[in-house]
This record gives sequence, structure tokens and C-alpha cells, in this order.
Amino acid sequence: MRKIRATTPAKINLFLQVLDRRPDGYHTIETLYQAISLRDELIVEKSSGPCKLDVIGAAQLKSDDNLVIRALRWMEDRVGCRIPVKIRLTKQIPIAAGLGGGSSNAAGMLLALRELFQFRVSDQDLRTGAEELGADITFFFSGGSAVGEGIGEIVTPVKIASDYRIMLVNPGFPVSTARVYREFSRNLTGNPVEGRLWSVLRESTDVCDILHNDLQPVSESLYPEILEIGKRLEDKGFKHVLMSGSGPTFFALVPRGESIPVNFSFPAEWIILEASPELNGIVLD
Repeated sequence: MRKIRATTPAKINLFLQVLDRRPDGYHTIETLYQAISLRDELIVEKSSGPCKLDVIGAAQLKSDDNLVIRALRWMEDRVGCRIPVKIRLTKQIPIAAGLGGGSSNAAGMLLALRELFQFRVSDQDLRTGAEELGADITFFFSGGSAVGEGIGEIVTPVKIASDYRIMLVNPGFPVSTARVYREFSRNLTGNPVEGRLWSVLRESTDVCDILHNDLQPVSESLYPEILEIGKRLEDKGFKHVLMSGSGPTFFALVPRGESIPVNFSFPAEWIILEASPELNGIVLD
């Protein structure tokens, strides 16, 4: 039976500013997304039986609450019939890590289903589905570098320098994005903050000058263990260090021409990965 293979990238947030809390509980943000070369693999195959999901590398994700299954159910509602498929998801992106792995998987699932069954579902329909499923899923349709506005679903591609390498450090435990945003909301005044990302982009000549994350102090206060990550990276000689999203993953940018410090070690349970900026989004074959 025919199958589609989708590789789905992770992302980092080079900039993240929280502007306001909306009545529906979501937050209005400005963020600068950057897709990176760290990817999961999603294989979707037509089946004669009921839907089956296998997850390699993260067995705890084998549930109906997985965004891949939720994307399948959205597509079934959209086309008005059950869609019998076998799904094999191989995880390389750490989960609940601020890297968008689940959102990227969902975007890949929507694209794979449309391609596999040749559904007459427009790009706008897919964007609508993405917005219903999660705030940053829309970004992964295009990947590359993009400004995210609204709750992250309004995506505008931008061109920024990509001549750097990325060191990723994840402490091996998940962080609750909802908990981080709830704590951040305690300090909101009710008066929307004026966004400044577009002016930062106009004025900056180096991607390393853009780095900012409103959520980092909150995540560090809720999860004191992650304070050690940024400190350890800086102590080892990494100069441009930031937490991605709500954490707990930190990244360090290493401009081309600069060497990655070689004499560093981290606790055994930490996940250390190297990546590069990725100019593509989901890749189907």
C-alpha cells in the first residue's frame, strides 16, 4: 500500500515577547521562529484496518491525545469520513522541550494525509486546521525564518542570517507551557505591551543581537534546575545563549568562523544536540 514519509523539523525561538493575555486564555505574542535541522520522521500508510500509531523513541506519546492523532481526527471531520492509516512516528526532537516537536508532527500529518489520499483540502483549510490544533503549527508548513504574531499563528517569512551553528542542551525532563504562561500572567497589568520585534529586526545586523525571551525568567523560577543549563553554557565559553520557547531547552549560537568549545561536559541525563538553521519546513517523499 502507498505510504508518505514526512520529515518534520524542530524550531527555536530567537525572540519571544508576550504582549497581552486574551479573554480566551491564550497570550498575544511576537516571536521569531527559526526551523532547525533536528527532525522527526513520520510515515503514514494506507490501511485496511483501524488507525494504528507506533511511536519510536517516546512510547509515552502513543495516545489519542497525540497531536498526530488529533490532526487525523480534524482531517476526518473535514472530509466527512474515517481515514484508515498506519502511522509510525520516530522521535528525535525531545518532548515538551520548547522545540515545537509535537506541532511540527501535526503539520506533517496534515500535509501527509492530503497528499496520500489526494484530498481536496486547500492550503487555507490546512491553516485553519493548524490554528484549531495549536498556536505554532502553521509555522511548520513553511519553516525557515518567520515572525509569529497573534498567538503565533500569524506567520510572516523573513530573511535573517543563517551562517551559524546551534548547540542544543535539554535537561531530559519536560516543562508545562501552560504552567509557565499562567505564572507569567501574574505580572501582567492588563495594559497590552507594545511589540518591538519588527524594529529589532530593522535595526539588527547580526542574528546574535536579536536574542530575547520573556518566558526565560519565569521558567527558571518554576524549574530552578534549568538555571544551571544557561550558566554552564556560558561558563564553557558559549557567548550567545537563550532558552527556547517555554523551555527547558537552551541553545547557543556559534557564528561561522568561531569554534565550538571542545572542553565541556554536562550531566549524563542531559541531551546534547548540534543543529543548523533549516530553510525548509515539512519535507514529503
